[in-house]
Amino acid sequence: MMVRRFLGAALVPLGFATLLHAAPMLRLVNTTVVPVPLPVGSNGGTQIVEAYNAGDGSLSLSNPASSVSWIATSVGSPRACTTTTASAMCTPLQFALNTSALAAGTYTGSVTVNGAANVVDAPQTITVTVRIGGVDVYVAPGSTRDVSFSTHGSLNASPSTQDGGRWLSLAMDGTGSFQFTFPYRIHLAPPAGMGPGTYYGSLVTSGSSFAPDNQTIPVTMRVTTQSIAQPSPDQVTARLAQGAAPLAMQISLSNLGQGSLPIGAVSATTTDGGKWLTASSNPAGWAAITLDPGTLAPGFYTGSVSIASNAVNGTVTAPVSFQVVAKGAPLANYKGVVDNAIFGVGDTVNAVARGDIVDVFGEQLLFGSIAFSPRVPLATEISESEVLVNGVAAPMYFSSYSQIAFQVPMETALGTAQVQVERDNLAGNIVSVQVVDRVPRLLLAGGTSFGAIQNAKDLSYPAPVGIFGPGAVSHPAQVGDVLTIYAIGLGPTNPAVGTNVPAPGAEPLARLTTCPASQPCVAPVVNFGSGIFGTIVATPSYAGLSPGSVGLYQVNVAIPAGVPTGTVTVTVVFPDSASNSVQIAVQ
Repeated sequence: MMVRRFLGAALVPLGFATLLHAAPMLRLVNTTVVPVPLPVGSNGGTQIVEAYNAGDGSLSLSNPASSVSWIATSVGSPRACTTTTASAMCTPLQFALNTSALAAGTYTGSVTVNGAANVVDAPQTITVTVRIGGVDVYVAPGSTRDVSFSTHGSLNASPSTQDGGRWLSLAMDGTGSFQFTFPYRIHLAPPAGMGPGTYYGSLVTSGSSFAPDNQTIPVTMRVTTQSIAQPSPDQVTARLAQGAAPLAMQISLSNLGQGSLPIGAVSATTTDGGKWLTASSNPAGWAAITLDPGTLAPGFYTGSVSIASNAVNGTVTAPVSFQVVAKGAPLANYKGVVDNAIFGVGDTVNAVARGDIVDVFGEQLLFGSIAFSPRVPLATEISESEVLVNGVAAPMYFSSYSQIAFQVPMETALGTAQVQVERDNLAGNIVSVQVVDRVPRLLLAGGTSFGAIQNAKDLSYPAPVGIFGPGAVSHPAQVGDVLTIYAIGLGPTNPAVGTNVPAPGAEPLARLTTCPASQPCVAPVVNFGSGIFGTIVATPSYAGLSPGSVGLYQVNVAIPAGVPTGTVTVTVVFPDSASNSVQIAVQ
């Protein structure tokens, strides 16, 4: 949950010359390229990702920039689309995979697609991953492992195993009338009674009109009853500007096998011998890594982090790709404008609401330490950075190098809005987001699945004791306790509250719009529980803006009789929409 500190300032509408509602908008049919596993010494052919214009005007694209030498990029001439029905005309982005010199292993590169200055939602990044030398994995008896790839056409598959077992197959993920790329996975499933050992097989793919899709893929399955270490993430990709503060990240180890998996020694190496990458073990059981641009010149740098363990696959290594760029204008991520509760996870339309508390993610949004607004009304500029929504300066909660939290102005027109960050008088790129009247989202507490909810009885969190650590009182609630559920994006209120205006703290409070006969009812209910154990519905005693806040809502409701003990899901439901579910503990 965001830190609630505020800075007083007036909301100032600013005209912005480069704001173009009738601008081209970059769209990519897909942003990942994972071809069929390739034999050592072969190339992956020329893969194609189609780009098209979802806006107006003409879409002009520059040659994509590759982070690795084995991807050669080019832009083809516009033509009729072949992999999407969203547009009639597409521009093919061509990636020649010159992989013949790569040794056996898995390699990942990135391709940045950019356009002219007026192109909205640019740049975007395409990730390209190739597996060289077939499939070689550890698997526990009775479990499964999958290796995914995608093709340009549907495949026929002929699996075979040396032992005659039926542990190898090819499966397709997702099909339909408008399927233009074909996601497959090589599926390994040793039976529970299969003895430890190394088993060999092969998978012959055929039938695609794209020759590199048709391969004989050697498969090695190593069945073990020991622990199997899997780093998460299994590779690290990061980018920082010169002068940026070091970036701290972590790599955890998950056990895909049996037994325990304590973490061992952690080390970092760089191919150039530089000290920009450091790593150490953390008492909590994961590897702490730091990437520091320091005095590095702009360019791509590679390294790796090794983590020792008692797993059958011993020390595992996560490759690291680090790009250093020159200090320049702020850069917002495509689809980087998201709600401040679940950060767009699971959203299919990337929508936010008028008056919503949202975040824009990107890079170079601010240099220096994170800066907050200490009070309300909120500032529309923090440390020389500001956010423009359709050219209007938005109230800001805080600003940092990679994230700014702000309020969507209430005056924003419904539909596609354009968001741009300015910093030190440098205008960043423009990204789009859909603005609607209501996108209900419940806030989470402390990075857990438990809600940002207070029990009115003692202001505790209705969650297990001690789950949030020192300083946060938590314990299970009881039937009859009144909960205050904090949320965002719940929609219009009566009386209406303007942009950057603190919600009234006395009657008339800013309640959610009621249900006059001439309009659809929008009053919410609260669902406790779900699924086979049933749902108990409760009517809130209050649902509206949280007094004294900007953009924050609260729903007050008593836990109804019949709610079971234990962990219970809570959802706020409107006739036209429903929030995400959070958890509470009940005793």
